[in-house]
Amino acid sequence: MNLFINTVSKNSIIILFNDNREILEQISFEIKWNESSRLIPTIDEFLKKKELKYNEIKNIVLVNWPGSFTWVRTVVLAINSINYITNNNLTPISYFELFKNYPIVKSSSKRDCFFKENTDSKVEMILNEDIEKYLKEKNIREIYWEADIENVEIIENIDYLSIIQKIKLENIKKIDPLYIKKPNIC
Repeated sequence: MNLFINTVSKNSIIILFNDNREILEQISFEIKWNESSRLIPTIDEFLKKKELKYNEIKNIVLVNWPGSFTWVRTVVLAINSINYITNNNLTPISYFELFKNYPIVKSSSKRDCFFKENTDSKVEMILNEDIEKYLKEKNIREIYWEADIENVEIIENIDYLSIIQKIKLENIKKIDPLYIKKPNIC
């Protein structure tokens, strides 16, 4: 059995899939700002419902970034802790790998957001107050995921089955947190 975990998206999800890459079970849940108190209990409950133990999971796929400094550290620590005990294989992927099309806007904080225009472009940070103007200047009328922008269509569909079927599972034993911006620690 294998797990796919995405806590980066607005709606977090855990998916159980078999070695044939078939989705057997999934749950969506709210976790934002409660990662440290909700992630492990949610995974525990999910596995108990399917009568599985952690050591029966061969692979864990984790959407590793982008996210806040605290989110990234907390989620990666939780998954690495599980792996330390169970010795599963880990596969980190980017939030930007969840979509087939671009451009993608991902909320970063109350101040700014991440923007990726196409597969080859770098991730940009844009102030929330400037994103609408930025998209208008580039004549972008359709974006994928988290934004609330006038005159722009928001497309939120993530085809998890397609992602799971295509992902190359890795044999990593520890995921390193990835950051786009430095923490706001004074």
